[in-house]
Amino acid sequence: MLRSAAALCLILTLSACGESPMGASEGATPPPADAPASAPPGPDFSGDFDLIGTEPFWSGRIQGDGLTLSRAGQPDVSAANTGAHVEGDVGVWGVGGLVFKLKPEPCADGMSDRRYDYRAEVTLNGQTLRGCASAPLDLKGQPKP
Repeated sequence: MLRSAAALCLILTLSACGESPMGASEGATPPPADAPASAPPGPDFSGDFDLIGTEPFWSGRIQGDGLTLSRAGQPDVSAANTGAHVEGDVGVWGVGGLVFKLKPEPCADGMSDRRYDYRAEVTLNGQTLRGCASAPLDLKGQPKP
């Protein structure tokens, strides 16, 4: 009898608070059909990135103050970093002659045991180079290429 009285008291208390005994609000209204759905957060393209590619060998850096592309036997090419803009799930830096793109997707350079967090694409005056990229801290504990 005491248990029944305690259960009834709990039900009445919850009812007074606007809660049903099962935890669902009886008077709750769903959001309007035209309410925007909350989108999952997109990839984080903030911070620095190191890029690498093979055949031909090249490397690149995205840093707060600039973009740099290095290729064997050629002078480095640099440009100001005006910030990334996002196209779908791809981060894009640069405009015109030098453009860096990163897509969040596991990548291997094919020549080392390193694992990268992004697929990289660099376009320089119409020539496209493909490779991999990660934040420098993510590469620090991995074997050197």
